[in-house]
Amino acid sequence: MILNNRFHAATKVAKLPSLESTFTDETRLLLYALKSQAMHGPTEIKSKWHMTREERGKYETWANLGKMSNFEAMRLYVKLLEEEDKYWYEAIDEETMEIKENFGKVMTEEERMNSNNASACARVKKVAKWAEAMERGRWETTTTTTTSTSKPPCPRYQHGATLTGDGSKMIVSGGCYRGRFVADTYAFDVAASRWRKMEYTEDERVWGKSFKQEEKESLAPISGHRLITLKDGYTYSFGGKFSKGSKRANDTDLAVFRLALMEAEENSSSSSSTSVLKGAWIPVHVKGKRGPCARRGMSVTKVGKDGDVVVFGGEDEDRRYLNDCWRLDFKTMSWVACDENTNALTGNSSEDQKEKAAVASVSATFVTPAARAEHVAIPWGRDKMIIFGGTGASFKCFDDLYALDVSSGKWKAVSASSSSNNNVSKTPLARAGHCVASLKNDRYALIIGGGNNQNGVLETAILDLNEVKWITSDDENNPEFMKFESPKFVGEGMSAVSFESVDGNESVLMTFGGYNGSCGNDLQVYKLPNEFPTRGTTIAKETTTTTGKTTTTPSTNNNNNNNNKGDGEDEKKIAELHHLLTQAREEANQIRADARLVVDAHASLQSKLEHTERMRVDAESLLKSERKIKAQLNDKLERLDRENLRLRERLKEYEGNNKAWF
Repeated sequence: MILNNRFHAATKVAKLPSLESTFTDETRLLLYALKSQAMHGPTEIKSKWHMTREERGKYETWANLGKMSNFEAMRLYVKLLEEEDKYWYEAIDEETMEIKENFGKVMTEEERMNSNNASACARVKKVAKWAEAMERGRWETTTTTTTSTSKPPCPRYQHGATLTGDGSKMIVSGGCYRGRFVADTYAFDVAASRWRKMEYTEDERVWGKSFKQEEKESLAPISGHRLITLKDGYTYSFGGKFSKGSKRANDTDLAVFRLALMEAEENSSSSSSTSVLKGAWIPVHVKGKRGPCARRGMSVTKVGKDGDVVVFGGEDEDRRYLNDCWRLDFKTMSWVACDENTNALTGNSSEDQKEKAAVASVSATFVTPAARAEHVAIPWGRDKMIIFGGTGASFKCFDDLYALDVSSGKWKAVSASSSSNNNVSKTPLARAGHCVASLKNDRYALIIGGGNNQNGVLETAILDLNEVKWITSDDENNPEFMKFESPKFVGEGMSAVSFESVDGNESVLMTFGGYNGSCGNDLQVYKLPNEFPTRGTTIAKETTTTTGKTTTTPSTNNNNNNNNKGDGEDEKKIAELHHLLTQAREEANQIRADARLVVDAHASLQSKLEHTERMRVDAESLLKSERKIKAQLNDKLERLDRENLRLRERLKEYEGNNKAWF
C-alpha cells in the first residue's frame, strides 16, 4: 500500500467513533494539523482575536508545522494513528480502500432480533452447561467456583451490572456497602460459573499510547452509575456519584468510561500458570457543546437500530431530580438533546423550533414525565423506549408509564391494560430502585424489587411490550397466566441481566446484590419455563376436567356435596393462612423499613458528629491563635507601659532641674 493510499485510508479510519472517542485533545489537534498540512499545505496567517478556543488551538497547531512537506505530513499522520491503534488497517478493504462493508454495519430489524447490539437481552449460541441442567420455573442461588483468586464480590447495592457483548461475562462495578462507595470491578464467567476480580493495569495494550502516564487512573469509588454494552462490543459506564476525595467528585459533565479487559498469564508457585483478568476504565471523550450534567440514578438505554444510548432523568449533585433527556449518537460520539423539553431548555433547536418552544411554553407545556430518579427504561419497538416508576420531589414514588419516540422527540403517557378477567386494571405498586430485564426477544419486561419509601416491594411485575398490558399472575379469576415468584432475596438497588439462546429455547435471568435491611451478594438465577408466561397444558387440562359436565348417581352427588363442604372449609383455612402470611410480610416489610430508617438516621448522626468534630477542631485552632495574638498584644502593652513610665520619670527629672522639654 503506497503512502498516499495509506494516508487517505487512515483519515477514514480515524473518523470511526470507536477509535476517535479514545483520542486525547492533543492527538486530535495533531491529526487535524497533519491532515490539513498534507492536503492544503502551510496555513495562511490569520488574526486570532475573533477565534474560539478550539479554532485557535487548531490554527496554532497547524501553523507550528511551518513549511513541512505534504509527504512528511502524510507519513507522520499514519505513524501517529499506528501509535494509537496498530491494527487500524484491519478495518480497510485493500481492494476498494474503503471501510469494510461489515465494519460498523447498521443492522436490519431482523438482524437486530438475532443480535445483542440493540437488544436489552444478550443472545448466545448456547447457554452454559450448569444453566442447561437447571430446573425450569424456579429460582436458585448459584454456587460459584471459589479459589484464592476467584472470590465473589462483597455485598452491595446501587452498583452497575451488565453482560458483555458475547454474553460470556457479567460485569459488576462499584456500588455502596455499609455507607461507603465501592471501587472494584468483578467479572462473572458464565461458562465456568466463577467470579474474577479485575486487577487495574496501566499497560499500553489496554490504554493505548494516547494517554500520558499522569492521565491514567483507576476508577474512583462510585455509586448510582449504569453499565451498558454498546454496538462495538465494549462495556461502558455512564454517570454515577463519586466519593468526595476523588478527582471526579467535582466534575460537572456526565462521566463516561469504556471498560478494556485483557487476559494476562501470571506464574504461580506451581509449575502451571494462572490467567489473571486485568483492565481499566478508560475515560471517553464525548463531543457536543451541551450534554447531560453529572448525575446518578438515571436510566441508560439502547434505542434504535443503530444502538444509540438514551439518558433520562436522575439526581444531580445538589440532589435535584431531573427530567431532561439526551441521546448519545454512536456514529459521531456526540450528545444530542433527545426530546422537546430538553431542546427548549438547552436551546439546541433551530430558530423555528425555539419560537415554537416559546409559544408552547406560554400556551401549553410539553408532555414530559415528572422529574425522577431510580426508575427503569427499556427499548420498545424500533425507535421508542418506555420508562416505569422512580422517585421524585417529596420522595413520591411513581407507578406510571411513559413512552418516548426518539425520532420525533415526543413523550406520550402510556395506559397499559391488564390481563385480569374482572376488567380491573392491576397496575404494579409504585416503586423506585427496582431493576428490569428483557426476555423472549424483548417482548416481556420483568420488573423486580424496589421500594416505595415505606416498604420494600416484593412482587415482580410483567409487562407485555407487544400488547402493552400488565400480566396479572395472581388473579384467581384468571388461571391463564403462571404465578411468577420473586427471587428469594428482593431489595432496592439490585441488578438484573438476561441472556437467551439464539434458537429461543433457553432463557435465563440473573439478579445480583440489593438492599432490604441488609446488603446481599447472592447471584440468583431463574430459568424460564418454555410456556412462559402462560401456565401451560397441565393446568388447562385440569381446568377442562373440573369444568366439564359429568353424569353421576344421587349417592355420588351426596359425596360430591360433602367434598364441596370440605373444600369450602379448606378454602377458608387457606384464605386465613394467606391473610396471616400477608400480615407477616407487611410486618417484615415494616421492620425492614424501620431498620432502614435507623441506619439512615445513624449515618446522618454520624455525619453530623464528624462535622461537629471538625468544627470543634477548627474552633480550638482558632482559639489557640487568638490566645497567641492576645499574649503578643499583652507583651506589647507591657512594653508600652514600661516605656510610658520611663518617659514620665525623665519628664519629672527635667521639670526638677527647670530644664526646657525641647
